[in-house]
Amino acid sequence: MRKAALALLVLALAACGGSGGEDTHVSLMLDWTPNPDHVGLYYARDTGLFRGDGLDVAIRAPSDPAAPLKLVAAGRSDLAVSYEPEVFFAAAKKLPVVAVASVIGQPLNSFMSIDPAIHRLADLKGRSVGITGVPADYAALESAGLRDDVKVVNVGYSLLPALLSHKVDAVLGAYRNVEGVELEQRGFHPTVVPLHRAGVPWYDELVLVANAERLRSSPSYARMVGKFVDAFLTGTFEAYGHADRSLEILAKVTASKPSFLAASTKATLPLLGRGCVTTGEWARFGAWMFDHGLLKKRVPTSDVVTTRFLGTHCQKRAGV
Repeated sequence: MRKAALALLVLALAACGGSGGEDTHVSLMLDWTPNPDHVGLYYARDTGLFRGDGLDVAIRAPSDPAAPLKLVAAGRSDLAVSYEPEVFFAAAKKLPVVAVASVIGQPLNSFMSIDPAIHRLADLKGRSVGITGVPADYAALESAGLRDDVKVVNVGYSLLPALLSHKVDAVLGAYRNVEGVELEQRGFHPTVVPLHRAGVPWYDELVLVANAERLRSSPSYARMVGKFVDAFLTGTFEAYGHADRSLEILAKVTASKPSFLAASTKATLPLLGRGCVTTGEWARFGAWMFDHGLLKKRVPTSDVVTTRFLGTHCQKRAGV
């Protein structure tokens, strides 16, 4: 009997990722190349938080930015980092993906100008605005009340060159913790207006995404996601409180110049989310997407986001 009980105990520890079992391999696909937005993930990996929960996490950057959600939907990546609007688009295409936590819990996408005469959105009327050309740009211009009052110039993803060469008076699509920081390092004092201050509902810029079908059908996958979210949120919380350690970790995985990485990391840490995803905010943003023609049909909030893995983290991480 004692031998049988001991065997059961060993099996239980292994199933829980305890000291007697092998770590569960987890593949995570980023939205883009490693950068300060991902600091919570790398902090959790490099400080052993994932390992402590029995997870062996492999973090990869995509060769195609459109690939992460498709890979998760196909079961070829366990998790991915993506954007809230992209999760809605994926759900509209019936891809089985769902957001389980926020990575950056507020908009980074912004209107940006280096013209000293431009201090607010109203100052852009009669001026030119460079955009990437995605449909959401036009919806944001409309929400900002600028759609018919500015000259829209499609500059693709050459936002900063278009701004610096004065091809346009402002751009839409720049990130305040990336292009905003670079402009400051070039000696400018940019006017930056995040989208949530320009009429667009609050949304999560980056989210952690899982496979919805696997969450329903595989208890082991759901347990893994729960452990991953818990370690990631702890990593985010600790990264926020340890800026020097965060910078040291990021320096190992990025190719950014040290001065830019330090400034961008400093600008990003206060923007980190608590991991919370608020279904009411997602519902409002989904309604905005539908009202502006970005979605042909309304997408139920339950199809794009779940709070089941957050537990008490949103309360515990209130300082982030």
